[in-house]
Amino acid sequence: MIDANIIVVGGGCAGMQLINALLKLPAEQTGDILLIESNRPIIHKSWCFWTKEQSDYDFLIEKHWSELTFGSAYSNLSENITPYRYNYINSEKFFQYHNQLISNSPRVRVVHEDVTKFKSEKGLKQVYTLNNYYNARHVYNSTIDSSIVDNSKILLWQHFKGWFIKTDQEVFNSDQATIMDFNIDQDLAAHFMYVLPFSETEALIEFTSFSAPDCYSDHVYNSYLEKYISANFNCSYELMREEKGKIPMSDFKFPAYTKEGIIQIGSAAGAIKPSTGYAFNRISRQTNYLIECFLKNNESLDVINSSDRFHFYDTLLLQIIRDQPEKISMIMNQLFVHNSFQHILSFLDENTSVFEELGLFSTLPKRLFLKNVLKYVKTKL
Repeated sequence: MIDANIIVVGGGCAGMQLINALLKLPAEQTGDILLIESNRPIIHKSWCFWTKEQSDYDFLIEKHWSELTFGSAYSNLSENITPYRYNYINSEKFFQYHNQLISNSPRVRVVHEDVTKFKSEKGLKQVYTLNNYYNARHVYNSTIDSSIVDNSKILLWQHFKGWFIKTDQEVFNSDQATIMDFNIDQDLAAHFMYVLPFSETEALIEFTSFSAPDCYSDHVYNSYLEKYISANFNCSYELMREEKGKIPMSDFKFPAYTKEGIIQIGSAAGAIKPSTGYAFNRISRQTNYLIECFLKNNESLDVINSSDRFHFYDTLLLQIIRDQPEKISMIMNQLFVHNSFQHILSFLDENTSVFEELGLFSTLPKRLFLKNVLKYVKTKL
């Protein structure tokens, strides 16, 4: 018995983007789709990404910026990033749209159960939950087995807390977003602030840490936020809402599919860039690739995450964050001072050539990176 032609496990960003793309295909191509989603509530947060061209999700972008700023103890910079735009999507509206899309489609059925294991038998994939099991020809899974990440050589965390505030004065430049501001206490980790102004009186102010601990106490987060707002904007404000979360930063090479033939998607397939935490664009590219493979009936997927050389670059930075976090603000300062913001965004999107990357690395502290190259080589021996 086949319960659906396609099963998608996990209704997060990757699962919803995939279902959205599948529903753009004729029903006779996709057949029935089953979404298996856990009963755990979704924690809503901000999703940001940069684009040159139109995005499939432009209609959900609430705000975009064409100018970015960077700050550190060494310099404060701002630059127009045209032809790029830095975009903001509220995940709550993203899920509202996709949930409505699913409820309107006779092709999609949703069950709320926790998946326990996968099997493959006689050309079909089985998805087991606590009380049932389901058969399908194609299974896409976005849930991570955290134990495999815990066994990686490097596991750090990007953890953050942000306040959406409304001020009593016009203090923000609504055309300018701050991608990183290291002008705060660094302590024993790499800390920076992130500012997204939606108007002259409304903004998201977010404290972010790259560290071994996966979170701090609320007191620590709140203290950083209060001090930064006071020092930089010096005004009264109302706290409208807050967001909080954590993202793994690991050198683990996520597989494209499991031994059972289950296709991995989203963070389970390495869609989160290890050194930055950005994922939305990578998930979109991954989704397009998966649709191409589906249409060609090709399940012998290439690895969808970073190429070997970009994985190497990410690992070097993770080593420095782990062993010398006090160097990160200086490294980022040299990166932004000596390279255009557009070039940096292209590099972070993994759209640069080796020649361009060599030019970028020539602007960074060579001795520090050479030591970490040697350290990386030793781990491979």
